[in-house]
Amino acid sequence: MSTTGTRPTPTSTRTRMKCLARVVGESMAPTYRSSDLLLTRPVGPAGVRARRGDVVVFRHGELRMIKRVVGLPGDLVELEAGRLFVNGDPVDGRSRVPGAYAQTWRVPRASYFMAGDNPAVSDDSRVWDEPFVPVETVETVVSRRLVGPRRPRGFNPRRPTAAAGRVA
Repeated sequence: MSTTGTRPTPTSTRTRMKCLARVVGESMAPTYRSSDLLLTRPVGPAGVRARRGDVVVFRHGELRMIKRVVGLPGDLVELEAGRLFVNGDPVDGRSRVPGAYAQTWRVPRASYFMAGDNPAVSDDSRVWDEPFVPVETVETVVSRRLVGPRRPRGFNPRRPTAAAGRVA
């Protein structure tokens, strides 16, 4: 394939393709639940960039994980009484707890600080030995949820049932 003109090369076509990702686990609940199917867009030169608040898919060691970008390069992230603050602003809108112990991180250049939406079960930057995720390990940004968990088939108490013993 030619690399001249407006025709894309195979590499640039791949970087613009949308991808699918399936959620495993409850670390992003209630936003995304286990078995949700997500539509994602690649990051990079031809793709999009991750911004604060975006949910992204990235590599952490041997695992592919899905988390929310909380801290950008240069941000001061604080964990105080289980609540996250970025540059002094609360992530969840709640105020500080006076006298509470605070753990702080300064996000280095070309890195992110990640957090799950369900802190009770999330394995994220708050608990990792190396809390920062290198920018180059971020693969995709979540665009939207396509499919959620299926409802069980069968009896639904709100749905009218056929009369028992009726013969056609």
